[in-house]
Amino acid sequence: MKNLDLFGNEVDIPDPPRGRKKTPTMQEMFGTTEGKTCGDCINCYGYSQSRTWYKCSLWLKLCFRGKHSAASDIRLKNPACGKFVKDSDGG
Repeated sequence: MKNLDLFGNEVDIPDPPRGRKKTPTMQEMFGTTEGKTCGDCINCYGYSQSRTWYKCSLWLKLCFRGKHSAASDIRLKNPACGKFVKDSDGG
């Protein structure tokens, strides 16, 4: 992409970096479990205040040291990681 500098000369603007994220996902670290989702796992729980955010207790311990931030939110429909543990209520 091209843009103009302060003196009116064309300069190249590098594309934003892509690929590696700051924190790897559980699926990137441990693979996936076929046919299961994060919402089916016993390590998935809801954290509620004005609304509910879903977290993975293993991922919080490994990557976030227990901090509850938007970066540690998970989606219930994501494929389950290789550390999947069957939920006791039939998941």
